[in-house]
Amino acid sequence: MVENPAKTPTVVRSAQALFLLNTLIWLILGVVSLVRATNGYPGKVVMAAVIGVMMFGNALLMLISGLWIGKSRKLSFFFALAVLAINIILTFTDQFGLTDFGTLVIDLTILGLLLAARRYFIHPA
Repeated sequence: MVENPAKTPTVVRSAQALFLLNTLIWLILGVVSLVRATNGYPGKVVMAAVIGVMMFGNALLMLISGLWIGKSRKLSFFFALAVLAINIILTFTDQFGLTDFGTLVIDLTILGLLLAARRYFIHPA
């Protein structure tokens, strides 16, 4: 997961853990969306399937971000920031519920952790 865990700051490891938590949440939401597509919503199967696939894509981007930020690379930092920015913006483009609030809090926490650790990525030792 990381090149040298002993040198990875705790704040970065915390961000990695939250990225992995976000990955799990988005995988669950994707499965729920696909199950709904096949049970009781015949008129919305295509839309629910597309949304489910997008949730799986988001889970993949969260996983990549979480694994990659442990490598102390500038590109991984900006990639993770882009993933977070897109997620934060998209949170407000649809209905806002408890799940949205939970993922928003996680995203904002990760964003704060990454910004606090920016020297680790921008000027690695």
